[in-house]
Amino acid sequence: MANKKRRKRKPAARPSGMDSLVANILAGTISGLITAAILKLLDW
Repeated sequence: MANKKRRKRKPAARPSGMDSLVANILAGTISGLITAAILKLLDW
């Protein structure tokens, strides 16, 4: 009863491309916004 090691392990790196895609799009958008804000501040 103690030491139940037979559990279905979920794979740590799950290949759900949708999540990484959304994360990439979000990161790109955020970095783009930051860059645009800096350029605006610098009057470029």
